[in-house]
Amino acid sequence: MADAQVPRLHGYGVRWDTGARLYRVRHELTGDWLRQPDGELSGFGSFSDAWGAWRVFEVHKRPGE
Repeated sequence: MADAQVPRLHGYGVRWDTGARLYRVRHELTGDWLRQPDGELSGFGSFSDAWGAWRVFEVHKRPGE
């Protein structure tokens, strides 16, 4: 996926990419997208996998933690 396509995935956290039919992960504080070592956007077929990756990618305390 080219960087030019990223803005259609607005917001933060776990987002559904309709074009790729995958969940994408974004950091709430920095706005960075989770990427693979080669620079491609990481994609997840299940929400629970994406949620787990988001929890590791965005490391800051939330209420109740």
